[in-house]
Amino acid sequence: MIRRLAALLCLALLVFPGCKEDKPPPELSTGDKELLRTKADEKIGIIITQNLPALFAGVVVFRSDAFLYQSRMLDAANLSVLNSFGNTAILQLNSPDILPLLKEPSVKKVFYLCRQGTLARLDTPFELDMLRRFGDGKEDQPVPFRIRFRQPPEEKDDQLLKAAGFTVHSRAGYVWSVTGPLKRLPRLLESDRIQFYELASNGGTK
Repeated sequence: MIRRLAALLCLALLVFPGCKEDKPPPELSTGDKELLRTKADEKIGIIITQNLPALFAGVVVFRSDAFLYQSRMLDAANLSVLNSFGNTAILQLNSPDILPLLKEPSVKKVFYLCRQGTLARLDTPFELDMLRRFGDGKEDQPVPFRIRFRQPPEEKDDQLLKAAGFTVHSRAGYVWSVTGPLKRLPRLLESDRIQFYELASNGGTK
């Protein structure tokens, strides 16, 4: 009887993982906390301090060219490069990768971007321009670009854009022209209602 109850309890924990006890937060050293404060954005800080499992695409800004000078380090760390431009790369990261990466002297900053599969929504010129801007330290500057919705846009889409810090300039059916800082792009990428992101006609020249 006891074995049966134990088996049922294990099954319940598998089916209802929310019933499991939360993992305790990691014990971070003073140095680790300082790295999170100076080199990581808020979302990555939350992933580490709350011990959240996470597999995601992150934007990493280096002190030198990512392809020429960082390839050996990234290979040794077994980190996959999804794209790169100049001193910036999009890496596939998991929670355990973050602190060792932040400890690399060549790393200036690490930003959370999105789930890896979501990268397919970024037009290639848009993605490269985004990397260039992060590498230049201009992730907070407003950038014009266009978004295409999967379904007819609704009021909640307008509210999402405003909450994320973006301004809508024009609406043409499924395609809207917006402006906002690329540092806030991860908030938009959480929505599956937006199908595609591309540069505005002058988006790559500002």
